[in-house]
Amino acid sequence: MKYKYVIIQDNQEALDDLKSTLDKHSNYKLIDVASNLEDGFALILKTKPDLIFLDVEINDKNSFTLIPRLKEFFMELPTIIMTTSHNYYAKEAVNNQISYFLSKPIEPVELQKSLLLFEKGFTEGQSHLAVKTSSDIHLLSYKDICFLQAERNYTNVFNITGEKLSTSKSLKHFEETLPKKFIRIHKSFIINKDCIEKLNTRKGQLFLQPLDALIDLEENFVPIGKEYVQKLKNSFTF
Repeated sequence: MKYKYVIIQDNQEALDDLKSTLDKHSNYKLIDVASNLEDGFALILKTKPDLIFLDVEINDKNSFTLIPRLKEFFMELPTIIMTTSHNYYAKEAVNNQISYFLSKPIEPVELQKSLLLFEKGFTEGQSHLAVKTSSDIHLLSYKDICFLQAERNYTNVFNITGEKLSTSKSLKHFEETLPKKFIRIHKSFIINKDCIEKLNTRKGQLFLQPLDALIDLEENFVPIGKEYVQKLKNSFTF
């Protein structure tokens, strides 16, 4: 999917730097730019973006003043990523529930981290996964997805009846974007915890329900990779 974003920034050099870095992320679409808080406020209300890049200081004004104004018009605010040259604003950012705080000049690695966190949070608020196959885009409810399996350069997505959809997206992509109830248990498998019937971490075996139509499994269980055992244990309360 394409995530819509806006930038509120009054420094042209910083704006160009951020735009050029974001241009490398093809699943993000720039809607528009504002150079002052009033125009930024109007832009956000008009476009309802998924993500806002907001500089802390716009024309010598503190941009945190924008947040309570936006709360009057949104049941849930779009994700806000703050950018600044002044790290002493970090505490104020945390207190205002800012998702991420980027120091300028923006490092591509830090931007990537912020985008991954945004995508994770965005997905947590959704109820469906869009799976693009060679011919169609399928919308699958999270509750109907049982597990995902890596197969060469593809990922197979299985629903609870065993129906399979194949997509060119990597398993790593889904690991980074699926809600928390989906957990990586093997280099080739991500499992919906709601579909787990039982597991044996000593033998490295995880059993799913139902199994009637899951014909692509060589055994009647999914293997647990040794490097994922502790993570799997930590995801449950015993």
